[in-house]
This record gives sequence, structure tokens and C-alpha cells, in this order.
Amino acid sequence: MSDPITSNVTLNTVSLREILGIETDNAINSEYNLSIPDYQRIYCWEEKTVLKLIDDIKNFSEKKYHLGNIILHKTKENQYDIVDGQQRLVTLSLLLLQIGKDKDKKFSLLNSAFNSELAVEYLSYNKWLIENHKDIENLTDKTDQILNNLQFSVLTIEDQTIDLAYTFFSNQNSRGKSLTDYDLLKAHHLRFIHIPEQANHMAERWDNLILNFDNDSTDKDLGRTFEIYLFRLRKWMRKKDWNNDQKFKVKNEFEASPIISEIPPFGEQFRFNESIQGGSHFFAYTDFFIYKFKTFSETLEYKTLHDNLCHESHWWYRDAIEAFLFAYYLKFGTLYMSDALIGIIKIMSKHRYENNRAYLHSILKFASNSEIIMMIEQATSPTFFLAEMLEQIKTLHYGTSFPGIKGRYQDKTKNIIEKLKKNTIVKYN
Repeated sequence: MSDPITSNVTLNTVSLREILGIETDNAINSEYNLSIPDYQRIYCWEEKTVLKLIDDIKNFSEKKYHLGNIILHKTKENQYDIVDGQQRLVTLSLLLLQIGKDKDKKFSLLNSAFNSELAVEYLSYNKWLIENHKDIENLTDKTDQILNNLQFSVLTIEDQTIDLAYTFFSNQNSRGKSLTDYDLLKAHHLRFIHIPEQANHMAERWDNLILNFDNDSTDKDLGRTFEIYLFRLRKWMRKKDWNNDQKFKVKNEFEASPIISEIPPFGEQFRFNESIQGGSHFFAYTDFFIYKFKTFSETLEYKTLHDNLCHESHWWYRDAIEAFLFAYYLKFGTLYMSDALIGIIKIMSKHRYENNRAYLHSILKFASNSEIIMMIEQATSPTFFLAEMLEQIKTLHYGTSFPGIKGRYQDKTKNIIEKLKKNTIVKYN
């Protein structure tokens, strides 16, 4: 019996001329009828990537030149959604628009709806960049060579559902940035939204979110909220270990949770450890926690912690402490937050003082074993959490003075405690 997946997939070597449907008279008549689906990230090639593509094309010989893979999904409307390859094909269309014999000819791909203002800005800038490239006139004589000799391996999915296309959603572009957890989460959750207007709206908002926050940078709102806080808290809550270098660990954690088909999901409360509902619920979940992070990052406790433990390996401890403090903030707000921070620091510092070298994986393991997250979740009032921490801190026995990096860490934590002590009630040792 044939595999239902592979029977719906074909792989061919296709020239740039064929995939864009450019005839010898430069007319546009593509059998592929290319389109850009909602789940794709926006067009966002940076200047250096565009220039690298032009250099590659300028320097390649008259022989065939392979420019990576293209993945297309044939829809029931006989369109071919670009699953992977949008950035290259749009940029090559811009190039051909400039060097082609008929520069007034419209490329169907460039007529696609670029709803995002950022995408339009990238498109306009890269068009200008190509028009003003010092070697652009030299490429005009190579138009036919470019069209015929630039080739792609085109994988075509002939299936009317989006699920199979998503199976082939690539983890990287040949010439662009790797697709991140957040690109893939967008594609995953858009599958659950069946109203086109809603899908377009959510896709545009998400694109703006990941670009405004530098996609997956853990120094920016999106990456910090999800990878440094929510991901770790969810794992610690369930006593689950993970490999910090594992690809797409955040994507896997925040995909839609499995459900029983007959029983619809309900009861979302925007708790960090709740099951993830597919579709618009996830995007609302994201908005909620990004907003919470913004207000959290304005607190004195966050700023004092963040500013002091920011060098050497100190910031590994800071990030773990911060994740716990964020969980406390989600539950109790700023009430007795300075007390909570100092107690968390004292518990987490046990690892620093008892180990000559700090390793991220062992710090995260220690954080999980500390059960601080369980203490926060079980407490119905700050007093219960603070009292339980106090009892644990009384059992800690480590020195009062340390050499080297331990001493420098100790000095930084003392600065934090001194800064916050006027706001505290609890008397820790």
C-alpha cells in the first residue's frame, strides 16, 4: 500500500523561469499561480542577505546553479501557496523587475497582499537597494542566463488540507534567517482559525510582535516572557527536565494541547501552566503575558535584580530568580514583592556558594528541585509563601565570605538586598 503522504508529494528540479512562469517575451503566465499563505512570516529580508544573493548571481558561471529548496502547497483553488521560499522568490522577482527587458511588467508574486506595513517597508527598501546596486546594469545582459540556469528543488504538496503542508513547513530558509519557534507557532495556531478575516488579523499582529521584539531574542519581551519565564515555569511545575540546546523546545511546549474530540475546551484563565488551546486563544494568551511582562519589568524589584546580576555567570542565576519572581507577580502582584525576591535569592544562592563552577543545566535543575514554583502555586496568600521560604532558609548553612566569582556574586546580591530592605517586612538571616 502506498504511503498517503508521499503519494501526495512530488519533487522536481525547476528553473527560475518555470517557477515564475516567465516566457521568452517576459510575459507572466505561471502554471504555479504562486501565493503567500497567512501562516508564512512576512517578507523581511535584510540588506546583507539581498546583497549576498546579488553577489551569488553575479558570480555564478553559465552552468546550472542550485539555489536551494522551494516547498509549495497546491490548494483546492489551484493556487500554489509558498510554504518555504517566499523570501528568495520575492527578492528574485524584484531583481527581475529591474533587469528585465520590460520593466513595466507586473509580477504576480509582487501583487500578493502584503498586509503588514513592515513587509511593505522591506519590499520598498529592497527594491531601491537593487535599483541602485553598482552591478545592476551588468546583470541586464544575463537575464536569460539567470532565468534558465538558476534552479530549485521544488517539493509540491498536492493535498487540499493545510495539515500536510504544515508537516513540511521547513525549519530554515536556504538564504535567510532560520525559522524560529515563534514563526512555527504562528503557522501551527493559524491552522485552528477557520475565519479568514480573523486569521489575517492574527497573522499580521503576530508578525509585528516578533519583528518589534527581534523575533526570539531572550533580551526582548517575547523571547524573555516565553523562553526565560513561561517555558521554565511550566517545566518546573511538572518536574520535567529538558535539554536547553534542544531545537524548537518553546514551539513544542506551546503547541495546542490534545483534546477529546467530543468535549470542547473551555475555562481558559490565562494561568502560566494551563493547557494551551489552539488558535485565537493562544494569541490572546500571548498578549496577556506580554502585557504582564511589560508591567513586571517596570517594578523596582525587577530593575534592581536585572541591573545587578548582569555579568559573568551571574545572569544565569538572575534569569532563574526572575522567572520565579514573575510567577509570584502573576499571582500576588507587587504585594510584599521585595520580601519574595530576597527570599528567592537566598534559596537560589545556595547553588552558587556550594559549586566552584556554575553550569546553566545544573542551575536550572537546582531551581526545579527547590520547588519554589510549587510553593508559589499552593500559597493562597503571600504570607504562606514567605513563611515557607523562611523555614527553608533557616536550614541553609553556607559561609559569610567567598573569594573570586562567588564573592563578586555575593556583593551584587548584597547590593540588591540593601536597595530593597526599606520595603521589606520579613527578617531573613
